[in-house]
Amino acid sequence: MKKVFFLIFALLAGCAIIDPSAEVSRTLNQMNQAYKDKDIERFMLFISPRYEGKRDQLRLAVENDFAGFSDVDYRTSVFQTLIDPQTGIYKSSVYFFRSARSPRYGVDNQSGETVLTFVKDDNGLKLINMPDPGLYGLIVP
Repeated sequence: MKKVFFLIFALLAGCAIIDPSAEVSRTLNQMNQAYKDKDIERFMLFISPRYEGKRDQLRLAVENDFAGFSDVDYRTSVFQTLIDPQTGIYKSSVYFFRSARSPRYGVDNQSGETVLTFVKDDNGLKLINMPDPGLYGLIVP
């Protein structure tokens, strides 16, 4: 009986652990949807006040994208996420495909891999770093 109880406990404890890559994937899906909906306020909810780039500049670049592109589609897939045990920082390798349509310049398709860095707070994951050129904010001011 003790073995059965231990087995059930171990199974339930394993289910309680959240896969960090799945957590990042959910966050990116929400960011992508806010971007597609051209909802800057909702998009910026996923950008940390500790963002290592210039947060205001990112906001302006994303707003420029909203004005300059008639349609933008993002598809992201999280390959691997590592959490620093000391800082709690999430570093995620992300594959992306981005399609941006401009009435002036036509369609621009880009794909590749990038590393995004997140920090977790009471409201979930927040982006704190992305390398240049950024995944979001294509039309830099």
